[in-house]
Amino acid sequence: MAATNEQLQQAVESFFLLFNGVVIFLMSFGYTLIESGGVRSQNAGHSLFKTLLILITSALAFWITGYAFAFGGNGNVLLGTRFWASEGLGARYLHPGVENYTTSNNVLKLNNQDPYINYFYNYMLAFLVTNIAASAFAERCRVPVYVLFSIVMSGFVYPFLAHWMWGQNGWLGAVVGARDYGGSAIIYLTAGVAALIGTIFLGPRFGRFEPRTLPLFGHSIPVTSVGAILVAFGFFVLNSGADHRITGKAYGDRVGHGLVNTLLSGATSGATYYLLQRVIESMGEQARHLKRRVFLSTVNSILAGMVAVAGGAVAYNPWSAVIIGAIAALSFLLWSKLLIKLQVDDPVETAAVHIGGGLWGIFAVPIFRRTVGPNINGGFVEDVFNSIIYRISAGESWRGLLNSLCTAAVVMAWTAVFVALLFLLLKLLNLLKVSKEEELRGIDLFQHGEPAYALRIYCAACGEQLQGKTIEQEATAGGVRTNFPTIVTDAEGEPKKANCICSTTSDYFQHMCSMICVAIVPIEYFSERNGSTGSANGTKVKSVNEDNRV
Repeated sequence: MAATNEQLQQAVESFFLLFNGVVIFLMSFGYTLIESGGVRSQNAGHSLFKTLLILITSALAFWITGYAFAFGGNGNVLLGTRFWASEGLGARYLHPGVENYTTSNNVLKLNNQDPYINYFYNYMLAFLVTNIAASAFAERCRVPVYVLFSIVMSGFVYPFLAHWMWGQNGWLGAVVGARDYGGSAIIYLTAGVAALIGTIFLGPRFGRFEPRTLPLFGHSIPVTSVGAILVAFGFFVLNSGADHRITGKAYGDRVGHGLVNTLLSGATSGATYYLLQRVIESMGEQARHLKRRVFLSTVNSILAGMVAVAGGAVAYNPWSAVIIGAIAALSFLLWSKLLIKLQVDDPVETAAVHIGGGLWGIFAVPIFRRTVGPNINGGFVEDVFNSIIYRISAGESWRGLLNSLCTAAVVMAWTAVFVALLFLLLKLLNLLKVSKEEELRGIDLFQHGEPAYALRIYCAACGEQLQGKTIEQEATAGGVRTNFPTIVTDAEGEPKKANCICSTTSDYFQHMCSMICVAIVPIEYFSERNGSTGSANGTKVKSVNEDNRV
């Protein structure tokens, strides 16, 4: 028997949501790669393990309570009340007489999608929020913190916000009338605020701000770039699929607008930030090693533009996305410099990206939103929305700004309170931060017992045990493998030229020596360029300030 139009529509909508959920999964791991490449080599494995841990714990937390709080049946204005541990989800016996309970006008309100695919998609959003926020805790956070944090975020904090905005009777969306189509506030601002609060409680990494402000550079631009590609791919899908529908002329049009607007906003934000940063740098003579991490920061500015446009990517005209992206770059730059000024150590600028982009993004919706919208059958409806650009004299247009202000205040307050309570408790129990020795010599070895890279890669920050032997033993035993680089640095990252094997090379390699005092380098790197296998006397030189190496 041939499939009916309704069955075909259900198959298309279900596959569309399924594809979006899988891409969001890849997007989350893209954030992990950005974090892993943006931190020092001795902590790269910890960043990867953190994501696996969050995936495991958040999946269980969202299954037990998260989905029920967010989308548990009709619910009320505060929370859902059904489907605890997915009990009864998709059970047809609960809806006798309903021929197809996945259509857009039934009691489950699933936009003609299979309920379990709807569950999978919404879990991926909870995983994304949690993983983004946790990336700010890199290089100094204990493993149990990630477990408890993911339970709180995926099982409680995010689901309530999702219900309030996107639930059938949620008070922000259904009562107040606020709109956040792609999650500028509900997803990204939530993640940014959680990242900021956690980072404040954790405190800065050793050597980041004392005795002076010193960037701690990541170890792999290629890893970061691959992560950025995956994250951008995720934004294209997530922003364009904000309606969770693609069938119908109006919904197809909104998907297309979402794709183009995400591209334009990200590109404009990246270009604007790069130009602004170059202008700022040209106005003052900074020490070379104090300049910003240009690649990572430019990547983050692109992501800030995509975060900002997410709130209404399907509802903007392309010229609006360009303006939104330009302002997002400025917002990200200001937040980034503010946090550094306040000595808040965010290794990969997670808070600056998602607060700067998300906060501006939720206010951009009532300013730039198109007036045309879709009806339940996927057709166009004219004059369905009000916005300041198109109807500046209408009171409803300005009311949208108040709705956005209410949304931003609720998201920031709700997230900050519960994350602060969690981190305060963990700090009182002394379970929050790793020791100074673990931080300097590498969390990979201390917390996980295995480095992210092979033994033939030498970590200049790690002067102790690698597979039972010290670096000094490897370098001198029987004259074997004496070509370890003898990088010697003080607490401020400056090379000790009297002992450093880089002292006879060009200024460029002397600069590189100071920059990689905590990064991995191949054993042969300096020997090939210096024509030397060690220091002047052929022995391993130990830092005169070993305990303060940053």
